[in-house]
Amino acid sequence: KHALNCHRMKPALFSVLCEIKEKTGLSMRNTQEEEPQDPQLVRLDNMLLAEGVAGPEKGGGAAAAVSAATSSGGMSPDSSLEHSDYKSKLSQIRSIYHTELEKYEQACTEFTTHVMNLLREQSRTRPVTPREIERMVAIIHRKFSSIQTQLKQSTCEAVMILRSRFLDA
Repeated sequence: KHALNCHRMKPALFSVLCEIKEKTGLSMRNTQEEEPQDPQLVRLDNMLLAEGVAGPEKGGGAAAAVSAATSSGGMSPDSSLEHSDYKSKLSQIRSIYHTELEKYEQACTEFTTHVMNLLREQSRTRPVTPREIERMVAIIHRKFSSIQTQLKQSTCEAVMILRSRFLDA
């Protein structure tokens, strides 16, 4: 790297690469600036909000979880034990969800930063435009969104299993 950066022909090589890049006009596929949000993710988000697992504050909508649990009809005093069991299991699901979501966000941020640093490093040797870096970041976020969808799906499944057991009881 040092030898290349110090070589007397480096500026000429770089300008030739810029010229070639300009002439070939690298296709900017997927040039849509803002893609619509995935409808499946929207549905999963809405369900997690309704169940009280996700919410505006960390820890999810606890009030929504309680109201969702109590809205299952008139409960007898016997069911208060089951109700607290339901709330504790829902709280456990909520904490696991938020822990995994934090890990996901951290991994996405770390990987994105790493790729951006690599591209910036490469831009010293070859022409890399800021738009290309943005495009790469968008691609990374699309790839990571599939992981987010899987996390939300498994959380929704866990909540539905919990609800069905609670309602069956």
